[in-house]
Amino acid sequence: MDEYRHPPVRPRRGSTFERGFGAIVLIDLLAVLLVAAVSLASYVWIESTPVSAAVIPTQPPSELTAGPSEAASLAPSAGGSGGATSPAASATPRPIIVYGKGTWATVDSLPQARWGAASVVLGDGRVMVVGGATGSSSNDATASVVIFDPKTGAWSAATSMLQARAYPMAVTLADGSVLVAGGSRNGQPLDTAEVYNPTSGTWLTTGRLNLPRTQGTLTLLADGRVLAAGGGVEGAPDWISTASAEIYDPATGSWAVTAPMSVARAIHTATLLQDGEVLVTGGATTYHGSTGNVTARAEIFDPRSGKWRQVAPLPKPLYVHQAALMPDGRVLVAGGWWATSNSDPSHGNAYIYDPATDTWSSTGSLVTPRAQFNLIALPDGRFLAVDGVDPAYHTLASSEIYDPASGAWQTTGKLAVATMWPAVGLLPDGRVFIAGGALDALAGHVTAVAEIYTPAPK
Repeated sequence: MDEYRHPPVRPRRGSTFERGFGAIVLIDLLAVLLVAAVSLASYVWIESTPVSAAVIPTQPPSELTAGPSEAASLAPSAGGSGGATSPAASATPRPIIVYGKGTWATVDSLPQARWGAASVVLGDGRVMVVGGATGSSSNDATASVVIFDPKTGAWSAATSMLQARAYPMAVTLADGSVLVAGGSRNGQPLDTAEVYNPTSGTWLTTGRLNLPRTQGTLTLLADGRVLAAGGGVEGAPDWISTASAEIYDPATGSWAVTAPMSVARAIHTATLLQDGEVLVTGGATTYHGSTGNVTARAEIFDPRSGKWRQVAPLPKPLYVHQAALMPDGRVLVAGGWWATSNSDPSHGNAYIYDPATDTWSSTGSLVTPRAQFNLIALPDGRFLAVDGVDPAYHTLASSEIYDPASGAWQTTGKLAVATMWPAVGLLPDGRVFIAGGALDALAGHVTAVAEIYTPAPK
């Protein structure tokens, strides 16, 4: 793997940490083989963990209906922030939601199979897929960048990044440019960062991170700056996460260290709240061989003061879970693993955090327990959980919808292929795009398949 830990992790070699961190060098591969021999469960720390306008219909036109206008929210890209609409996105017109039968339909495949890539939505509604790994670890990191146009249903090649990177962190800036930072290559986290200009189609080097990071989070703040928090800072033979945080200022192209979190964490979630603060939950704090620690701590970053404050902890320690902002300002957290031991299966528990009362409450459990999956906030207020790894460490083709009104999850369309850590994006018309990913927990096989989901009406 690279830096993960569960079977999906260790096996997940390209799955959460280096796939997240490190199975990239020979020593990495040897370590992974040892771990895999002992147990499939070390997948997470290794290498693997995480978006248009009118799109080509995935159903015949007669089966599609335009729904009410709703505010869109961008899905997090791999290694990006979790589920909140960015300040830039919130200023865009409310989309007309396209409804169908709640099914997935395949579209043109990626030009090159990959997993652990970052994905962002550009200002014109196209989806940009950045980097990733073409093989089982960051030894196979790529610098290639491709763009999917939902208007034509076609892929086009964009200028490659200056640095090959698997599991990169990426975010669309307020001016429409794309910041890509960190990630992994050859089993080691990176400290380089670069910015893509959609107008010129070129990449420019920008300031280096103060610490190398992989499988941390990038969150676009209300003032246009970007918060980088946590992540893995050391690769093979031991994966070590950090509590450090820093802020990128697009005006100066530099990173400045800010106050650290209360605990080191990677493969955690970061969600931009309605008041501009950032909620961080869970994460793996350390990972050595087949043992490590997972935290239940949650804390909030205040960009105005540059300080963190601890808030009520999660009901359970979690990592490789997902979080997304709800329309009423609360935060939905679901799935993940509770521990880094090789015997911990994926879980289906879901919780809601209320910033107004600083309390957590349980809500309906996922139909299928899953970890290392994607959670997308749909424009109509519901949430789509798709792909990931099940309790037996098999990749999932299933997807399900959470409705806050009922507090329950319901099974919806099935993917053409079971996958883990694909590129995912929310299209402007409310449909969901997914491309690539690993076909098994060890990332022994990677896919190029791309699909679009058209949600059924409420």
